[in-house]
Amino acid sequence: MSYDLLFQQALAAHEQGRFDEAEQIYRQILETAPENPDVLNLLGLVAQAKGVHNQAIELFYKAIKQAPKHAPFYFNLAVSLAASGHDVEALDNIQKACDLAPDEKEIYNQQGLLLHKLKHTTEAQQAFLKALQLDENYAEAKTNLALTYIETDPEKTIHFLQEIAEQFPQDVTSRYYLCTLFFDKKDYENSKKYAEEAHNLNPASDEVLFMLGILALQQNNISDAKMYFQSAAEQNAYNVGAWLNLANLDTNEKDFDNAEKIYKKLLDIAPQNFDVHLNYGNMLYQQNRLSEALEEYRAAVIINPESAPVSNNIGVILKDLQQYEDALGLFFNAMARDPSKEEYSVNIAETLVLLYRQDKDIATKVAENWLKNAPKNIFAQRTCASFKGEKIENNQIFAEKLFDNFADNYELVLEKINYGLPRRIRDLAGNVKGTIVDLGCGSGLIGQALKNAENQIIGVDVSRNMLHLAAQKGVYKQLIKGDVTAFCQKKLADINPDLIVAADVFGYIGNLAPLFAALKGRKICFSIEVLSEDGDYKLNDAGRYLYNEIYITNLLQQNGFTQINKYDVVLRQEDGKDVNGLLFFAQ
Repeated sequence: MSYDLLFQQALAAHEQGRFDEAEQIYRQILETAPENPDVLNLLGLVAQAKGVHNQAIELFYKAIKQAPKHAPFYFNLAVSLAASGHDVEALDNIQKACDLAPDEKEIYNQQGLLLHKLKHTTEAQQAFLKALQLDENYAEAKTNLALTYIETDPEKTIHFLQEIAEQFPQDVTSRYYLCTLFFDKKDYENSKKYAEEAHNLNPASDEVLFMLGILALQQNNISDAKMYFQSAAEQNAYNVGAWLNLANLDTNEKDFDNAEKIYKKLLDIAPQNFDVHLNYGNMLYQQNRLSEALEEYRAAVIINPESAPVSNNIGVILKDLQQYEDALGLFFNAMARDPSKEEYSVNIAETLVLLYRQDKDIATKVAENWLKNAPKNIFAQRTCASFKGEKIENNQIFAEKLFDNFADNYELVLEKINYGLPRRIRDLAGNVKGTIVDLGCGSGLIGQALKNAENQIIGVDVSRNMLHLAAQKGVYKQLIKGDVTAFCQKKLADINPDLIVAADVFGYIGNLAPLFAALKGRKICFSIEVLSEDGDYKLNDAGRYLYNEIYITNLLQQNGFTQINKYDVVLRQEDGKDVNGLLFFAQ
Protein backbone atom coordinates (compact mmCIF):
# COMPACT_ATOMS: atom_id res chain seq x y z
CA MET A 1 0.00 0.00 0.00
CA SER A 2 1.36 3.44 -0.93
CA TYR A 3 2.50 6.00 1.63
CA ASP A 4 -0.27 8.45 0.68
CA LEU A 5 -2.99 5.79 0.95
CA LEU A 6 -1.69 4.62 4.31
CA PHE A 7 -1.53 8.19 5.55
CA GLN A 8 -5.12 8.92 4.45
CA GLN A 9 -6.31 5.70 6.07
CA ALA A 10 -4.60 6.65 9.34
CA LEU A 11 -6.07 10.16 9.27
CA ALA A 12 -9.57 8.79 8.70
CA ALA A 13 -9.23 6.41 11.67
CA HIS A 14 -7.82 9.26 13.77
CA GLU A 15 -10.67 11.64 12.93
CA GLN A 16 -13.27 8.96 13.72
CA GLY A 17 -11.73 8.31 17.15
CA ARG A 18 -10.31 4.90 16.27
CA PHE A 19 -7.07 5.81 17.99
CA ASP A 20 -5.52 2.36 18.31
CA GLU A 21 -6.00 1.70 14.61
CA ALA A 22 -4.60 5.13 13.70
CA GLU A 23 -1.59 4.60 15.95
CA GLN A 24 -0.83 1.24 14.39
CA ILE A 25 -0.81 2.74 10.87
CA TYR A 26 1.25 5.78 11.92
CA ARG A 27 3.87 3.47 13.39
CA GLN A 28 3.84 1.40 10.21
CA ILE A 29 4.59 4.58 8.25
CA LEU A 30 7.40 5.48 10.66
CA GLU A 31 9.14 2.20 9.88
CA THR A 32 9.94 3.59 6.43
CA ALA A 33 10.09 7.29 7.44
CA PRO A 34 11.25 7.31 11.09
CA GLU A 35 11.89 11.06 11.20
CA ASN A 36 8.70 12.28 9.52
CA PRO A 37 7.67 15.24 11.73
CA ASP A 38 4.01 15.20 10.65
CA VAL A 39 3.58 11.52 11.56
CA LEU A 40 5.43 12.03 14.85
CA ASN A 41 3.10 14.92 15.62
CA LEU A 42 -0.02 12.90 14.73
CA LEU A 43 1.18 10.01 16.90
CA GLY A 44 1.61 12.54 19.69
CA LEU A 45 -1.98 13.74 19.17
CA VAL A 46 -3.20 10.12 19.44
CA ALA A 47 -1.32 9.70 22.74
CA GLN A 48 -2.70 13.08 23.86
CA ALA A 49 -6.27 11.97 23.07
CA LYS A 50 -5.68 8.80 25.11
CA GLY A 51 -4.39 10.84 28.02
CA VAL A 52 -0.90 9.31 27.75
CA HIS A 53 0.77 12.71 27.92
CA ASN A 54 4.31 11.58 28.77
CA GLN A 55 4.41 9.61 25.51
CA ALA A 56 2.81 12.54 23.65
CA ILE A 57 5.45 14.96 24.98
CA GLU A 58 8.28 12.72 23.79
CA LEU A 59 6.75 12.49 20.30
CA PHE A 60 6.14 16.24 20.04
CA TYR A 61 9.76 16.95 21.00
CA LYS A 62 10.91 14.58 18.25
CA ALA A 63 8.67 16.35 15.73
CA ILE A 64 10.03 19.76 16.82
CA LYS A 65 13.59 18.53 16.41
CA GLN A 66 12.81 17.73 12.77
CA ALA A 67 10.74 20.91 12.15
CA PRO A 68 11.76 23.58 14.70
CA LYS A 69 9.87 26.37 12.92
CA HIS A 70 6.44 24.74 12.91
CA ALA A 71 4.14 26.48 15.43
CA PRO A 72 1.45 23.72 15.77
CA PHE A 73 4.05 21.32 17.19
CA TYR A 74 4.86 23.74 20.03
CA PHE A 75 1.14 24.29 20.60
CA ASN A 76 0.46 20.56 20.91
CA LEU A 77 3.47 20.12 23.16
CA ALA A 78 2.21 22.89 25.45
CA VAL A 79 -1.19 21.18 25.79
CA SER A 80 0.36 17.89 26.93
CA LEU A 81 2.88 19.60 29.20
CA ALA A 82 0.03 21.47 30.91
CA ALA A 83 -1.97 18.26 31.26
CA SER A 84 1.08 16.69 32.96
CA GLY A 85 1.41 19.57 35.41
CA HIS A 86 4.44 21.19 33.72
CA ASP A 87 2.71 24.56 33.38
CA VAL A 88 5.79 26.80 33.26
CA GLU A 89 7.40 24.69 30.54
CA ALA A 90 4.06 24.65 28.71
CA LEU A 91 3.88 28.45 28.84
CA ASP A 92 7.41 28.70 27.43
CA ASN A 93 6.44 26.52 24.47
CA ILE A 94 3.18 28.34 23.79
CA GLN A 95 5.20 31.57 23.64
CA LYS A 96 7.40 29.95 20.97
CA ALA A 97 4.24 29.10 19.05
CA CYS A 98 3.10 32.74 19.39
CA ASP A 99 6.43 33.98 18.03
CA LEU A 100 6.20 31.65 15.03
CA ALA A 101 2.50 32.29 14.30
CA PRO A 102 1.47 35.67 15.75
CA ASP A 103 -1.85 35.68 13.88
CA GLU A 104 -3.26 32.40 15.25
CA LYS A 105 -6.09 33.06 17.69
CA GLU A 106 -6.03 29.52 19.15
CA ILE A 107 -2.46 30.02 20.36
CA TYR A 108 -3.37 33.14 22.34
CA ASN A 109 -6.41 31.36 23.75
CA GLN A 110 -4.20 28.51 24.99
CA GLN A 111 -1.71 31.03 26.35
CA GLY A 112 -4.53 32.67 28.30
CA LEU A 113 -5.59 29.32 29.76
CA LEU A 114 -2.06 28.64 30.97
CA LEU A 115 -1.61 32.11 32.45
CA HIS A 116 -4.94 31.83 34.25
CA LYS A 117 -3.94 28.42 35.62
CA LEU A 118 -0.71 29.98 36.93
CA LYS A 119 -2.76 32.74 38.65
CA HIS A 120 -1.48 35.46 36.27
CA THR A 121 -5.01 36.74 35.79
CA THR A 122 -4.28 40.12 34.19
CA GLU A 123 -1.89 38.60 31.66
CA ALA A 124 -4.41 35.85 30.93
CA GLN A 125 -7.10 38.43 30.19
CA GLN A 126 -4.70 40.24 27.83
CA ALA A 127 -4.02 36.98 25.97
CA PHE A 128 -7.74 36.29 25.51
CA LEU A 129 -8.25 39.87 24.31
CA LYS A 130 -5.49 39.34 21.70
CA ALA A 131 -7.35 36.28 20.45
CA LEU A 132 -10.54 38.36 20.23
CA GLN A 133 -8.73 41.11 18.33
CA LEU A 134 -7.98 38.49 15.70
CA ASP A 135 -11.59 37.24 15.73
CA GLU A 136 -14.21 39.22 17.66
CA ASN A 137 -16.64 36.30 17.28
CA TYR A 138 -14.28 33.76 18.85
CA ALA A 139 -16.77 32.39 21.39
CA GLU A 140 -14.28 30.12 23.16
CA ALA A 141 -11.93 33.01 23.96
CA LYS A 142 -14.89 35.10 25.18
CA THR A 143 -15.93 32.24 27.45
CA ASN A 144 -12.42 31.83 28.83
CA LEU A 145 -12.15 35.58 29.40
CA ALA A 146 -15.40 35.45 31.38
CA LEU A 147 -14.01 32.59 33.49
CA THR A 148 -11.05 34.70 34.61
CA TYR A 149 -13.46 36.62 36.86
CA ILE A 150 -14.79 33.49 38.58
CA GLU A 151 -12.77 33.81 41.79
CA THR A 152 -13.26 37.57 42.27
CA ASP A 153 -16.81 37.94 40.96
CA PRO A 154 -18.70 34.69 40.17
CA GLU A 155 -21.90 36.56 39.40
CA LYS A 156 -20.06 38.67 36.81
CA THR A 157 -18.78 35.47 35.22
CA ILE A 158 -22.30 34.05 35.02
CA HIS A 159 -23.59 37.31 33.53
CA PHE A 160 -20.82 37.33 30.88
CA LEU A 161 -21.44 33.69 29.99
CA GLN A 162 -25.17 34.29 29.64
CA GLU A 163 -24.42 37.16 27.24
CA ILE A 164 -22.13 34.86 25.22
CA ALA A 165 -24.77 32.11 25.13
CA GLU A 166 -27.32 34.63 23.88
CA GLN A 167 -24.92 36.11 21.31
CA PHE A 168 -23.85 32.65 20.04
CA PRO A 169 -26.95 30.41 19.94
CA GLN A 170 -24.84 27.47 18.73
CA ASP A 171 -22.08 27.79 21.33
CA VAL A 172 -21.75 24.73 23.54
CA THR A 173 -18.83 25.81 25.74
CA SER A 174 -20.53 28.81 27.40
CA ARG A 175 -23.58 26.68 28.18
CA TYR A 176 -21.42 23.90 29.61
CA TYR A 177 -19.71 26.32 32.02
CA LEU A 178 -23.04 27.91 32.96
CA CYS A 179 -24.23 24.40 33.82
CA THR A 180 -21.21 23.79 36.09
CA LEU A 181 -21.40 27.23 37.76
CA PHE A 182 -25.09 26.93 38.54
CA PHE A 183 -24.48 23.41 39.83
CA ASP A 184 -21.83 24.76 42.23
CA LYS A 185 -24.41 27.32 43.41
CA LYS A 186 -26.88 24.43 43.99
CA ASP A 187 -29.19 26.03 41.43
CA TYR A 188 -29.93 22.68 39.84
CA GLU A 189 -32.84 23.93 37.73
CA ASN A 190 -30.66 26.39 35.78
CA SER A 191 -27.79 23.92 35.74
CA LYS A 192 -29.98 21.33 34.04
CA LYS A 193 -31.40 23.94 31.64
CA TYR A 194 -27.97 24.84 30.28
CA ALA A 195 -26.79 21.21 30.26
CA GLU A 196 -29.78 20.23 28.13
CA GLU A 197 -29.21 23.18 25.79
CA ALA A 198 -25.57 22.17 25.36
CA HIS A 199 -26.58 18.53 24.81
CA ASN A 200 -29.10 19.50 22.13
CA LEU A 201 -26.37 21.47 20.34
CA ASN A 202 -23.78 18.71 20.66
CA PRO A 203 -25.18 15.30 21.69
CA ALA A 204 -21.70 13.80 21.41
CA SER A 205 -20.02 16.02 24.03
CA ASP A 206 -18.78 13.66 26.74
CA GLU A 207 -18.32 16.59 29.16
CA VAL A 208 -21.97 17.62 28.81
CA LEU A 209 -23.15 14.00 29.10
CA PHE A 210 -21.06 13.70 32.26
CA MET A 211 -22.75 16.77 33.80
CA LEU A 212 -26.19 15.41 32.90
CA GLY A 213 -25.17 12.25 34.76
CA ILE A 214 -24.10 14.27 37.80
CA LEU A 215 -27.41 16.16 37.75
CA ALA A 216 -29.33 12.88 37.55
CA LEU A 217 -27.34 11.56 40.52
CA GLN A 218 -28.20 14.71 42.48
CA GLN A 219 -31.88 13.91 41.88
CA ASN A 220 -31.23 10.27 42.89
CA ASN A 221 -32.21 9.17 39.39
CA ILE A 222 -29.74 6.30 39.21
CA SER A 223 -30.93 4.79 35.92
CA ASP A 224 -30.59 8.09 34.03
CA ALA A 225 -27.22 8.79 35.69
CA LYS A 226 -25.91 5.41 34.50
CA MET A 227 -27.21 6.06 31.00
CA TYR A 228 -25.48 9.46 30.76
CA PHE A 229 -22.19 8.22 32.25
CA GLN A 230 -22.21 5.22 29.88
CA SER A 231 -22.86 7.53 26.91
CA ALA A 232 -20.04 9.85 28.02
CA ALA A 233 -17.66 6.88 28.24
CA GLU A 234 -18.73 5.68 24.79
CA GLN A 235 -18.04 9.12 23.32
CA ASN A 236 -14.69 9.34 25.08
CA ALA A 237 -13.15 6.11 26.34
CA TYR A 238 -10.73 8.20 28.42
CA ASN A 239 -13.38 10.13 30.36
CA VAL A 240 -12.18 9.13 33.82
CA GLY A 241 -15.07 10.83 35.66
CA ALA A 242 -17.71 8.91 33.68
CA TRP A 243 -16.03 5.54 34.25
CA LEU A 244 -15.41 6.31 37.91
CA ASN A 245 -19.06 7.14 38.54
CA LEU A 246 -20.14 3.96 36.79
CA ALA A 247 -17.78 1.93 38.98
CA ASN A 248 -18.99 3.71 42.12
CA LEU A 249 -22.65 3.07 41.21
CA ASP A 250 -21.88 -0.62 40.66
CA THR A 251 -20.16 -0.67 44.05
CA ASN A 252 -23.21 0.90 45.71
CA GLU A 253 -25.38 -1.81 44.12
CA LYS A 254 -22.88 -4.47 45.27
CA ASP A 255 -22.08 -5.48 41.70
CA PHE A 256 -18.46 -5.82 42.76
CA ASP A 257 -17.31 -7.90 39.79
CA ASN A 258 -18.30 -5.27 37.23
CA ALA A 259 -17.10 -2.43 39.45
CA GLU A 260 -13.68 -4.06 39.75
CA LYS A 261 -13.38 -4.45 35.98
CA ILE A 262 -13.98 -0.72 35.58
CA TYR A 263 -11.57 0.25 38.39
CA LYS A 264 -8.85 -1.87 36.78
CA LYS A 265 -9.56 -0.25 33.42
CA LEU A 266 -9.26 3.14 35.11
CA LEU A 267 -5.91 2.19 36.63
CA ASP A 268 -4.66 1.54 33.10
CA ILE A 269 -6.09 4.84 31.81
CA ALA A 270 -5.17 7.00 34.80
CA PRO A 271 -2.67 5.23 37.07
CA GLN A 272 -1.94 8.43 39.01
CA ASN A 273 -5.56 9.38 39.63
CA PHE A 274 -6.16 9.83 43.36
CA ASP A 275 -9.93 9.21 43.25
CA VAL A 276 -9.54 5.95 41.34
CA HIS A 277 -7.24 4.47 43.98
CA LEU A 278 -9.41 5.82 46.82
CA ASN A 279 -12.70 4.48 45.47
CA TYR A 280 -11.22 1.15 44.40
CA GLY A 281 -9.86 0.84 47.94
CA ASN A 282 -13.33 1.56 49.33
CA MET A 283 -14.82 -1.22 47.19
CA LEU A 284 -12.15 -3.70 48.27
CA TYR A 285 -12.78 -2.77 51.90
CA GLN A 286 -16.50 -3.49 51.52
CA GLN A 287 -15.54 -6.99 50.39
CA ASN A 288 -13.27 -7.38 53.43
CA ARG A 289 -10.21 -7.62 51.15
CA LEU A 290 -8.22 -5.60 53.65
CA SER A 291 -4.67 -6.09 52.38
CA GLU A 292 -5.68 -5.14 48.82
CA ALA A 293 -7.65 -2.13 50.07
CA LEU A 294 -4.66 -1.02 52.13
CA GLU A 295 -2.47 -1.21 49.02
CA GLU A 296 -4.85 1.09 47.09
CA TYR A 297 -5.10 3.57 49.96
CA ARG A 298 -1.32 3.70 50.23
CA ALA A 299 -1.09 4.37 46.49
CA ALA A 300 -3.60 7.20 46.98
CA VAL A 301 -1.63 8.72 49.87
CA ILE A 302 1.53 8.78 47.74
CA ILE A 303 -0.38 10.83 45.15
CA ASN A 304 -1.92 13.13 47.79
CA PRO A 305 -0.19 12.92 51.20
CA GLU A 306 -2.41 15.71 52.57
CA SER A 307 -5.65 13.78 52.06
CA ALA A 308 -7.78 13.46 55.19
CA PRO A 309 -10.04 10.72 53.66
CA VAL A 310 -7.06 8.49 52.90
CA SER A 311 -5.65 8.86 56.43
CA ASN A 312 -9.10 7.97 57.71
CA ASN A 313 -9.52 4.95 55.45
CA ILE A 314 -6.10 3.51 56.29
CA GLY A 315 -7.03 4.04 59.93
CA VAL A 316 -10.24 2.05 59.45
CA ILE A 317 -8.28 -0.91 58.09
CA LEU A 318 -5.72 -0.76 60.89
CA LYS A 319 -8.61 -0.68 63.37
CA ASP A 320 -10.02 -3.84 61.78
CA LEU A 321 -6.54 -5.37 62.08
CA GLN A 322 -6.58 -4.43 65.81
CA GLN A 323 -3.69 -1.97 65.43
CA TYR A 324 -5.63 0.55 67.49
CA GLU A 325 -2.91 3.05 68.45
CA ASP A 326 -1.69 3.37 64.85
CA ALA A 327 -5.28 3.73 63.69
CA LEU A 328 -5.92 6.51 66.22
CA GLY A 329 -2.89 8.41 64.98
CA LEU A 330 -4.30 8.37 61.46
CA PHE A 331 -7.80 9.37 62.60
CA PHE A 332 -6.43 12.31 64.59
CA ASN A 333 -4.36 13.29 61.54
CA ALA A 334 -7.49 13.22 59.38
CA MET A 335 -9.41 15.28 61.93
CA ALA A 336 -6.60 17.85 62.12
CA ARG A 337 -6.79 18.28 58.35
CA ASP A 338 -10.59 18.51 58.28
CA PRO A 339 -12.03 19.27 61.74
CA SER A 340 -15.56 19.67 60.36
CA LYS A 341 -15.81 16.03 59.29
CA GLU A 342 -17.59 14.28 62.19
CA GLU A 343 -16.97 10.85 60.68
CA TYR A 344 -13.39 11.08 61.93
CA SER A 345 -14.58 11.76 65.48
CA VAL A 346 -16.88 8.73 65.29
CA ASN A 347 -13.95 6.55 64.23
CA ILE A 348 -11.77 7.91 67.05
CA ALA A 349 -14.50 7.15 69.58
CA GLU A 350 -15.06 3.60 68.29
CA THR A 351 -11.32 2.85 68.23
CA LEU A 352 -10.81 4.23 71.73
CA VAL A 353 -13.50 1.83 72.99
CA LEU A 354 -11.64 -1.09 71.44
CA LEU A 355 -8.31 0.12 72.85
CA TYR A 356 -9.96 0.60 76.26
CA ARG A 357 -10.79 -3.12 76.34
CA GLN A 358 -7.09 -3.86 75.74
CA ASP A 359 -5.48 -1.14 77.83
CA LYS A 360 -7.72 1.09 79.93
CA ASP A 361 -4.95 3.45 81.04
CA ILE A 362 -3.70 4.31 77.55
CA ALA A 363 -7.22 4.67 76.14
CA THR A 364 -8.30 6.91 79.03
CA LYS A 365 -5.26 9.16 78.63
CA VAL A 366 -5.87 9.53 74.90
CA ALA A 367 -9.56 10.28 75.48
CA GLU A 368 -8.77 12.87 78.16
CA ASN A 369 -6.22 14.56 75.91
CA TRP A 370 -8.76 14.58 73.06
CA LEU A 371 -11.35 16.24 75.31
CA LYS A 372 -8.77 18.76 76.53
CA ASN A 373 -7.98 19.77 72.94
CA ALA A 374 -11.59 19.62 71.73
CA PRO A 375 -13.79 20.39 74.76
CA LYS A 376 -16.92 21.00 72.64
CA ASN A 377 -16.65 17.75 70.69
CA ILE A 378 -19.69 15.67 71.69
CA PHE A 379 -17.89 12.40 70.87
CA ALA A 380 -14.91 13.31 73.03
CA GLN A 381 -17.30 14.24 75.86
CA ARG A 382 -19.23 10.99 75.52
CA THR A 383 -16.11 8.82 75.31
CA CYS A 384 -14.55 10.27 78.46
CA ALA A 385 -17.84 9.96 80.33
CA SER A 386 -18.35 6.36 79.22
CA PHE A 387 -14.86 5.33 80.37
CA LYS A 388 -15.63 6.79 83.79
CA GLY A 389 -19.20 5.43 83.92
CA GLU A 390 -20.61 8.95 84.25
CA LYS A 391 -24.04 10.14 83.11
CA ILE A 392 -24.05 12.81 80.43
CA GLU A 393 -26.48 15.27 78.89
CA ASN A 394 -26.97 16.04 75.17
CA ASN A 395 -28.00 12.45 74.43
CA GLN A 396 -30.24 13.54 71.55
CA ILE A 397 -27.44 15.59 69.92
CA PHE A 398 -25.03 12.68 70.28
CA ALA A 399 -27.48 10.19 68.75
CA GLU A 400 -28.28 12.51 65.85
CA LYS A 401 -24.63 13.12 64.99
CA LEU A 402 -23.68 9.47 65.50
CA PHE A 403 -26.33 8.01 63.24
CA ASP A 404 -26.07 10.72 60.58
CA ASN A 405 -22.44 9.60 60.22
CA PHE A 406 -23.23 5.92 60.70
CA ALA A 407 -25.98 5.76 58.06
CA ASP A 408 -23.90 4.83 55.00
CA ASN A 409 -22.51 1.65 56.57
CA TYR A 410 -25.28 0.99 59.11
CA GLU A 411 -26.82 -2.18 57.67
CA LEU A 412 -23.41 -3.54 56.62
CA VAL A 413 -22.27 -3.27 60.25
CA LEU A 414 -25.50 -4.88 61.51
CA GLU A 415 -24.85 -7.87 59.25
CA LYS A 416 -21.38 -8.26 60.77
CA ILE A 417 -22.71 -8.22 64.36
CA ASN A 418 -25.58 -10.66 63.65
CA TYR A 419 -28.31 -8.18 64.54
CA GLY A 420 -31.49 -10.27 64.86
CA LEU A 421 -33.80 -8.09 66.98
CA PRO A 422 -36.30 -7.26 64.17
CA ARG A 423 -36.96 -10.97 63.54
CA ARG A 424 -37.36 -11.64 67.26
CA ILE A 425 -39.87 -8.79 67.65
CA ARG A 426 -41.83 -9.97 64.60
CA ASP A 427 -41.98 -13.53 65.94
CA LEU A 428 -43.29 -12.38 69.33
CA ALA A 429 -45.61 -9.62 68.09
CA GLY A 430 -47.20 -11.64 65.29
CA ASN A 431 -49.30 -9.88 62.64
CA VAL A 432 -49.96 -6.48 64.17
CA LYS A 433 -53.05 -4.67 62.86
CA GLY A 434 -53.72 -0.93 62.95
CA THR A 435 -51.15 1.81 63.48
CA ILE A 436 -47.58 1.14 64.63
CA VAL A 437 -45.18 3.85 65.78
CA ASP A 438 -41.53 2.85 65.31
CA LEU A 439 -39.45 4.98 67.69
CA GLY A 440 -35.83 5.38 66.61
CA CYS A 441 -36.74 3.64 63.36
CA GLY A 442 -33.20 3.95 61.97
CA SER A 443 -32.91 2.50 58.48
CA GLY A 444 -36.34 0.85 58.72
CA LEU A 445 -35.54 -2.75 59.65
CA ILE A 446 -38.35 -2.94 62.24
CA GLY A 447 -40.79 -1.47 59.74
CA GLN A 448 -39.76 -4.13 57.22
CA ALA A 449 -40.23 -6.89 59.78
CA LEU A 450 -43.70 -5.77 60.99
CA LYS A 451 -45.30 -4.44 57.80
CA ASN A 452 -48.39 -6.26 56.52
CA ALA A 453 -51.52 -5.40 54.55
CA GLU A 454 -53.48 -4.65 57.73
CA ASN A 455 -51.23 -2.04 59.35
CA GLN A 456 -49.62 1.31 58.74
CA ILE A 457 -46.30 2.34 60.27
CA ILE A 458 -45.02 5.76 61.34
CA GLY A 459 -41.26 6.07 61.86
CA VAL A 460 -39.53 8.60 64.14
CA ASP A 461 -35.77 9.24 64.31
CA VAL A 462 -33.38 12.09 65.16
CA SER A 463 -31.14 11.27 62.18
CA ARG A 464 -32.10 12.71 58.80
CA ASN A 465 -29.74 10.33 57.03
CA MET A 466 -31.32 7.31 58.70
CA LEU A 467 -34.79 8.52 57.73
CA HIS A 468 -33.59 8.74 54.13
CA LEU A 469 -32.61 5.05 54.30
CA ALA A 470 -35.93 4.15 55.92
CA ALA A 471 -37.84 5.94 53.14
CA GLN A 472 -36.16 3.68 50.59
CA LYS A 473 -37.73 0.62 52.25
CA GLY A 474 -41.17 1.79 51.12
CA VAL A 475 -42.99 0.45 54.22
CA TYR A 476 -43.67 3.66 56.21
CA LYS A 477 -46.81 5.76 55.86
CA GLN A 478 -44.94 8.71 57.43
CA LEU A 479 -41.41 9.47 58.61
CA ILE A 480 -40.80 12.18 61.21
CA LYS A 481 -37.48 13.72 62.25
CA GLY A 482 -37.35 14.42 65.97
CA ASP A 483 -36.44 13.34 69.48
CA VAL A 484 -38.48 10.29 70.46
CA THR A 485 -39.35 11.57 73.95
CA ALA A 486 -40.56 14.95 72.67
CA PHE A 487 -42.52 13.20 69.94
CA CYS A 488 -44.29 10.92 72.43
CA GLN A 489 -45.09 13.85 74.72
CA LYS A 490 -46.62 15.96 71.93
CA LYS A 491 -47.88 13.72 69.14
CA LEU A 492 -49.03 10.32 70.44
CA ALA A 493 -52.49 11.51 71.45
CA ASP A 494 -53.19 12.62 67.88
CA ILE A 495 -52.02 9.33 66.38
CA ASN A 496 -53.41 6.90 69.02
CA PRO A 497 -51.26 3.96 67.86
CA ASP A 498 -52.05 0.30 68.45
CA LEU A 499 -48.41 -0.56 69.15
CA ILE A 500 -45.25 1.44 69.90
CA VAL A 501 -41.89 -0.21 69.23
CA ALA A 502 -38.46 0.99 70.40
CA ALA A 503 -35.76 -1.46 69.33
CA ASP A 504 -32.20 -0.68 70.44
CA VAL A 505 -33.20 2.93 71.16
CA PHE A 506 -33.03 3.34 74.94
CA GLY A 507 -29.25 2.86 74.91
CA TYR A 508 -28.97 6.45 73.67
CA ILE A 509 -31.44 8.10 76.08
CA GLY A 510 -30.44 7.65 79.74
CA ASN A 511 -33.24 8.81 82.03
CA LEU A 512 -36.36 7.03 80.78
CA ALA A 513 -38.86 8.47 83.30
CA PRO A 514 -40.17 11.27 81.00
CA LEU A 515 -40.56 8.86 78.09
CA PHE A 516 -42.42 6.22 80.09
CA ALA A 517 -44.75 8.87 81.45
CA ALA A 518 -45.59 9.87 77.87
CA LEU A 519 -46.22 6.20 76.98
CA LYS A 520 -48.79 5.71 79.73
CA GLY A 521 -51.88 3.85 78.51
CA ARG A 522 -50.18 2.47 75.40
CA LYS A 523 -49.11 -0.97 74.25
CA ILE A 524 -45.33 -0.92 73.94
CA CYS A 525 -42.45 -3.16 72.91
CA PHE A 526 -38.84 -2.23 73.64
CA SER A 527 -35.40 -3.69 74.24
CA ILE A 528 -32.72 -2.89 76.82
CA GLU A 529 -29.16 -3.96 77.47
CA VAL A 530 -29.10 -5.14 81.07
CA LEU A 531 -27.06 -3.53 83.86
CA SER A 532 -25.90 -6.28 86.19
CA GLU A 533 -24.78 -4.01 89.04
CA ASP A 534 -26.41 -1.52 91.40
CA GLY A 535 -27.92 1.68 90.04
CA ASP A 536 -30.77 2.55 87.72
CA TYR A 537 -28.74 3.02 84.54
CA LYS A 538 -25.13 3.52 83.55
CA LEU A 539 -23.12 4.54 80.50
CA ASN A 540 -20.92 1.63 79.43
CA ASP A 541 -17.48 1.91 77.81
CA ALA A 542 -19.05 1.85 74.33
CA GLY A 543 -21.15 4.93 75.08
CA ARG A 544 -24.50 3.12 75.43
CA TYR A 545 -26.75 3.07 78.48
CA LEU A 546 -27.35 -0.18 80.35
CA TYR A 547 -30.48 -0.45 82.50
CA ASN A 548 -31.27 -2.27 85.70
CA GLU A 549 -34.19 -4.62 85.16
CA ILE A 550 -35.76 -3.49 88.46
CA TYR A 551 -35.57 0.18 87.38
CA ILE A 552 -37.43 -0.60 84.15
CA THR A 553 -40.08 -2.71 85.90
CA ASN A 554 -40.68 -0.01 88.52
CA LEU A 555 -41.05 2.68 85.83
CA LEU A 556 -43.60 0.57 84.00
CA GLN A 557 -45.62 -0.12 87.14
CA GLN A 558 -45.51 3.53 88.22
CA ASN A 559 -47.06 4.48 84.89
CA GLY A 560 -49.90 1.95 85.03
CA PHE A 561 -48.48 -0.92 83.02
CA THR A 562 -49.95 -4.06 84.57
CA GLN A 563 -49.24 -6.63 81.89
CA ILE A 564 -45.46 -6.92 81.62
CA ASN A 565 -43.80 -9.74 79.69
CA LYS A 566 -40.02 -10.11 79.43
CA TYR A 567 -37.98 -12.22 77.07
CA ASP A 568 -34.25 -12.94 77.02
CA VAL A 569 -32.74 -11.83 73.73
CA VAL A 570 -29.31 -11.66 72.08
CA LEU A 571 -29.03 -8.04 70.91
CA ARG A 572 -25.87 -8.39 68.82
CA GLN A 573 -22.30 -9.66 68.98
CA GLU A 574 -19.26 -7.72 70.14
CA ASP A 575 -15.73 -9.14 69.90
CA GLY A 576 -17.29 -12.45 68.87
CA LYS A 577 -19.39 -12.65 72.06
CA ASP A 578 -23.16 -12.39 72.49
CA VAL A 579 -24.52 -9.19 74.03
CA ASN A 580 -27.54 -10.21 76.07
CA GLY A 581 -30.56 -8.06 76.75
CA LEU A 582 -34.25 -8.12 77.53
CA LEU A 583 -37.22 -7.55 75.26
CA PHE A 584 -40.31 -6.15 76.99
CA PHE A 585 -43.95 -6.26 75.88
CA ALA A 586 -46.13 -4.17 78.20
CA GLN A 587 -49.58 -2.61 78.30
